[in-house]
Amino acid sequence: MKFRKLTLENYKSFQFPTEIVFPIGDDGRSIFLIGGMNGAGKTSIMEAVTFCLYGGKVDDIYRNINRREKAKGNANVAFEIVIEMDDASELVVKRSWTAGAVSEPRARDLTERLVVVRDGKRVSVQNQEIWQDFIRAAIPPGITQFFFFDGEKIQQIAADDHSEVRLKSSLEAALGIQYINRLASDIVYIKQQERQGFVEISDADLEFKQSELKREKSKRVRKHQERDGLRAELDGFKAQLGDARKRFEASFHAAPESREAMREQEKKRVLAANRLAQVDSEIRNLCEKALPFSIAGKLFGGIRRQIEAERESASGEAIKENAALLAKRIVRVVEEPEPIYREKLSAERMAELERRIFRMLKEGDHNAEVTKVLDLSDRDAARVLNRMEALENSDVFLLKPLLEEADSLKVQLRQLEGVVGQVGALSPTERDLFDELQSVMESCSTQIGRKTEQLRLVEEDVLTLDKRIAAIEVEIEKLYEKHNVSKEKVDFIEECDAIASVLNQFIVRLRKSKVHVLQEKTFEMYRLLSSRSGLIKDITIDDKTYEVRITDRNGHEIRKSSMAAGEKEVFAISLLWGLAQTSELKLPIIIDTPLSRLDSTHRDNIVNHYFPNAGEQVVILSTDTEIDTSYYRSLKPRLSGAACLEFDQRQELTTFRQGYFWETRHG
Repeated sequence: MKFRKLTLENYKSFQFPTEIVFPIGDDGRSIFLIGGMNGAGKTSIMEAVTFCLYGGKVDDIYRNINRREKAKGNANVAFEIVIEMDDASELVVKRSWTAGAVSEPRARDLTERLVVVRDGKRVSVQNQEIWQDFIRAAIPPGITQFFFFDGEKIQQIAADDHSEVRLKSSLEAALGIQYINRLASDIVYIKQQERQGFVEISDADLEFKQSELKREKSKRVRKHQERDGLRAELDGFKAQLGDARKRFEASFHAAPESREAMREQEKKRVLAANRLAQVDSEIRNLCEKALPFSIAGKLFGGIRRQIEAERESASGEAIKENAALLAKRIVRVVEEPEPIYREKLSAERMAELERRIFRMLKEGDHNAEVTKVLDLSDRDAARVLNRMEALENSDVFLLKPLLEEADSLKVQLRQLEGVVGQVGALSPTERDLFDELQSVMESCSTQIGRKTEQLRLVEEDVLTLDKRIAAIEVEIEKLYEKHNVSKEKVDFIEECDAIASVLNQFIVRLRKSKVHVLQEKTFEMYRLLSSRSGLIKDITIDDKTYEVRITDRNGHEIRKSSMAAGEKEVFAISLLWGLAQTSELKLPIIIDTPLSRLDSTHRDNIVNHYFPNAGEQVVILSTDTEIDTSYYRSLKPRLSGAACLEFDQRQELTTFRQGYFWETRHG
């Protein structure tokens, strides 16, 4: 697998779309050197690769958007990697974040989008998750730290005596052991799932369920018998109640009433009598106050109309009496303040118009003449109207509904007194028969209610038993089915145990074999890079804990913490190279500023021995003081290309240029 091209846009100092093409040599190998001063964007290249392959948190993406573009409201970030796969196919991974049409975008507004193109054919969006899994399988994120690393990763591994132990899970992923572990865990999980859904069925289990079914059916038979007995008792009480009702009607020629019903009727009679007395009292009070006036209430409308008619007639008489004055005023209005017609009337015509208006007003409306009956002054008319209105709003008109209520109460009392009086008029013998029949009917009614409730509960029990029996029958049917497949299940679970055991044994052997190769490869590179390699006899790695033990020629252990800083870093680089070799994954190696903390001897060894052998594709990110002119001359025959990141501090802009530092400046 090789990276062919990386594109960054609007990320950190890469404001504009920037393409980085990774050249490949004729032999298929590649060492590509990219120079850049501190802050020029070397780390951004490594981050871009990780974000493009695996995505990232929107807060991290938003925080690293180019500041100038973010200030303009542009929150779009994009990465693209073109990868040549091991089978020579081309895979293009494009990942972008956009905030859409938001005026002031925030981190929460960013939406991630993944596009995968394989051999020129775009993969559908619906398969985005599947292709993300494909990317993770092809380039496992857990082990990229051993292929894409910087000086800080080297420092981390070199930090103390037990750093390898803390990297155990990542080391196992790089060595391929993690997948076998996951397979073994999956086998155990499948076995547990089978056990959860499986119970071994024996003949005793079937016999127990059959006996349980027999018991429930016996309960149901007893409940049926109890239900039949209750139904018979209920029918008997209903028949007894019917006979008592017939005897009551034949003896007393009335529908039977219970003692409670009769007491309720007596209570109603007393309430009706009390209400009738109250209504009679209200009627007497109303009669004493305004009864005479209420008799004339129907005449109030006619009186009002007569008063209004006489008032209008009086207005007409006033107009007749002042007809001459009104005629003069009307004629003046025609011309004053200015004429309302085109030609001015002569004095004769104005006089004729005044005479006609006078005659019209003097004659008046003969149809509106009214015979004065009341002949009231305005003051007396107002007093009469006010008095009628007061009478209409008084309580005197409540008399009619009160009288109707009194009649209704009297009818109700006669009916109630008839029933109560009928019982009071019975002879002692009839009274005894009355009480006897009442007791029988009340007792039967009570028993009917009790037996009805008992019958309801028994029928619910029968339904419950029916459901229980049906469920047991279904269980028995399933048990027979499971009984037939029980042996197959047992065999499958035993097979899972056997496979898990074999896998665990394989993991032990694989880990031992891989760790043996790892320690050989690590020691091989360490001898090439270390300035003290002649003093080191062996490097061993524990195949369970991954703890590293370094021994000298005398067999004494050398603790990593006692080693010089340069030796620690050389050991860390050797371990990274050993992991890459042992994993057999042909991933690109990206190294960021690996020489910054090393002395000249160790730098010589890394430039001459590590870089040429680190992998099939190596990308070195360096400052001008790490790969200087001397090291550049040593590396140049092996380089497939060199480039430089130029950073403009004023514009805060990084530009990618072909050629290393001095090649860029001097051509």
